[in-house]
Amino acid sequence: MNINPQQIDQVLNSLPYPIGKDDLVQQARQHGANDQIIGMLDKLPNKTFNSADDLKSNLSGLGNLGGLKF
Repeated sequence: MNINPQQIDQVLNSLPYPIGKDDLVQQARQHGANDQIIGMLDKLPNKTFNSADDLKSNLSGLGNLGGLKF
């Protein structure tokens, strides 16, 4: 999987918080997230994220990202 952590960081920092998972995916698409990033966001729990750091913490916890670090 070819995911650029800088691109993810840019997308996550541009989102309005708090944000739910469905709105997160929609907003990420509007901010130019590629299909790989959208696929990763789809694996997040269905909850409200209060900040980019909250979201990054949840992303880092996904086991199949190959050790993605922010």
